[in-house]
Amino acid sequence: MLRTIWRLGGAMMVAAAAQAAEPPVPGAPNAWRLAAPVAVAPEWTVEPGRDEWQDDGRARQRVERGPGRARSAGHDAQPSVFQAFVQQATGRLLPVFGQAFFERAPAHAPPTDTIPLSADYALAAGDEILLRVWGSIDADLRVRVDRDGMVHLPRVGSFNVAGVRAAELERHLQGQIGRLYRGFRLSATLGRLHAVKVSVVGPARHPGIYTLPSQATLLTAVAAAGGPGTGGSMRHVLLRRAGRVVADWDLYGFFVGGERSEDIQLVDGDAVVLQPLGRTVALLGAVDTPAIYELRDEDDTMRSLLRYAGGASVVADPAFAQVERIEPRKPGAQRSTQLTRLDGPALDQRLADGDVLTLKPISQAFANAVTLKGHVAQPMRYPHRPGMRVRDLIPDTESLVTESFHRLRNGLVQVRAPEAPAEANANARSALRASPDTVKAASPTGLPAGGAGRPDRVEEGTAQRIPEPLFDDLNWDYATIERLDERTLSTRVIAFDLGAVVLRGDAANNLELLPGDVVTVYGQKDIRGPKDARTRLVTVEGEVGAAGVYQLRPGEGLRALLERAGGLTPEAYLYGIELARESVRQRQRANLADAIARLESLSATQSARDAANRRDDGPPGAVSAASGAATQAQLARLQRLRPNGRIALETMANAKALAAVPDIALDAGDRIVVPARPGFVTVIGAVANENALLWREGRTVGDYLTLAGLEDAADVSKLIVLHADGTAAAAARSSWIGGWGGVSDSVLQPGDSVIVPSQLDYETWGRVLARNLKDWSQIFSQFGLGAAAIKSLRK
Repeated sequence: MLRTIWRLGGAMMVAAAAQAAEPPVPGAPNAWRLAAPVAVAPEWTVEPGRDEWQDDGRARQRVERGPGRARSAGHDAQPSVFQAFVQQATGRLLPVFGQAFFERAPAHAPPTDTIPLSADYALAAGDEILLRVWGSIDADLRVRVDRDGMVHLPRVGSFNVAGVRAAELERHLQGQIGRLYRGFRLSATLGRLHAVKVSVVGPARHPGIYTLPSQATLLTAVAAAGGPGTGGSMRHVLLRRAGRVVADWDLYGFFVGGERSEDIQLVDGDAVVLQPLGRTVALLGAVDTPAIYELRDEDDTMRSLLRYAGGASVVADPAFAQVERIEPRKPGAQRSTQLTRLDGPALDQRLADGDVLTLKPISQAFANAVTLKGHVAQPMRYPHRPGMRVRDLIPDTESLVTESFHRLRNGLVQVRAPEAPAEANANARSALRASPDTVKAASPTGLPAGGAGRPDRVEEGTAQRIPEPLFDDLNWDYATIERLDERTLSTRVIAFDLGAVVLRGDAANNLELLPGDVVTVYGQKDIRGPKDARTRLVTVEGEVGAAGVYQLRPGEGLRALLERAGGLTPEAYLYGIELARESVRQRQRANLADAIARLESLSATQSARDAANRRDDGPPGAVSAASGAATQAQLARLQRLRPNGRIALETMANAKALAAVPDIALDAGDRIVVPARPGFVTVIGAVANENALLWREGRTVGDYLTLAGLEDAADVSKLIVLHADGTAAAAARSSWIGGWGGVSDSVLQPGDSVIVPSQLDYETWGRVLARNLKDWSQIFSQFGLGAAAIKSLRK
């Protein structure tokens, strides 16, 4: 099968393909298709050895006879011996220079009947002429030049057009028709063109006989054959015509500079002869085109090689290059290496077959740089000058304000398009449903609370943001100079007081800098200093005189902060005061994950034990299924829990004054909520009335369980009471039959919660009694049978 793949190239001229002669078609469209050269380089997939046509819908080409079966032109050839040798020596498989031109073919070909044609194109046998005449005569003809170079026009006759240039075609036809007619006008264009049959031989990738368009050139044929093969040369491509060589083309000139003086147009019967590969060298390292290059003659030097590669890269060291040479006649080791330069007479050094030239990159070292990095406005390399000191590098406090601070501050007032109320509420709900680790607090407008880009954290399970300052605190007490001792090649870290240099102008800490020094300014997040030296923000909410965000003072505790916030209101409920901390929340999350893992392991063990002890005469898996469902429900409930990071303050239940609040130390990001006194107690779990019940002074846990109503599956031995101050109490396991261990007599306070879990392996008393009676009846029955047998034996 024949399949045509067209390459659009930089300087290729290929015309339309030839086709078998067809009779004139009346009414053919009149379109001027004279055209100029087009840059097209065809690559074909062929199967030599067959003689057949294939029409791809746009052009038709023919391939005849050829040795063997050709592969796709884009197929990767096996690396040459020298390529494999270089790969073993350098670890890189270098491409062959120029081979990519023949391998990168477009997926589709342009229609050949609309390819522009050069004005000096000479008509030949097989070309098609589209002719339209109007005036005293009317004609719309499609005629083809016959083998004798003649065309036949009705009512005009036959005349010769072979050799007529495309630009002179209309004038020639005007003269021929004008011999018989007057008062007419005409237009003529070329349709399908004739083809040329050429042979491609030698070490080509796909040698064979090719039928090519009439304007095909030497490069067209080479590209049609897929270019030189693994052992083919790109420096000597011969074109033989009538027994003599008419072109010896060096493709490197075309690849590098577009030189096409030897790329002559093909004629029928031409033979393209590719020569064996010549001497080769490898070029790699600091060069933009590392590849395997072929030398044309003995005079090729490093200069000519670099010219083919586009020159050495700007990062190549002109004073250092390496040449590895093969010396097969040398006794012992047959490879040697030498160092050379990339400037002056060294570039005129001749290269030998098998040389590997490696260009070394320049050093990354800076001659006069001092690096400033860390918590600074412009972390970069600065030029060093004699006598330069720290204060010259960091002249004022503005040099320590990072760009992130300006971006965050500017983001607070970014203008956004207004949203409809429904869309804003949807965005707010979406923010609250987001992942706990990435949720952002949503404001009534749907925008992140605090403005776009504000570095506020959000507590998991709540829509409360944890305020953080826009500016990350500096470590004013500590900064460093990192210096390399060039004599011992050891690193010295020299510490200095940043605040003394920048704020107080202390000469003792204003150290002198040397070229290559690295000055690092640290923030409090990089190296934690004393907590009183950091900006710590705490949120106070609820029943206080002035709720808001406060900056902690050195040594200030919970009680002192509440006093500074205006004290407590008459509705404040000190027993239920909440103190949430991020570090505690993280610890609670880890503990919850461990508890879920233990419960899953316990559930798996219980399921295996139930399966092993299941009776054959009972309902299959009924009890274990119920137990497993209860366990999964508890697992799901645990997985829905969101740690809040609350610290239990253990405040007295009847506390009224602020003095009863423990004055514990606070930390950055703490959230303090002073609630109003609630009027209810919550009972949840395995109860009939899972609801909030009114608080009455003196009521105990047992009273509220009676009001809520226990279910049959309730496990009161594992009952838990969560107090409003954050503490919890569990039922003691002192009794093996439903003992509550005194918890039932505990008096509850407003805001307390009672949790009643369900039994994991719950069975009703009726089912237990029925199962046990059945077991005893079987035992008595077996005992009766045994007694009867003994009595009969005695007889």
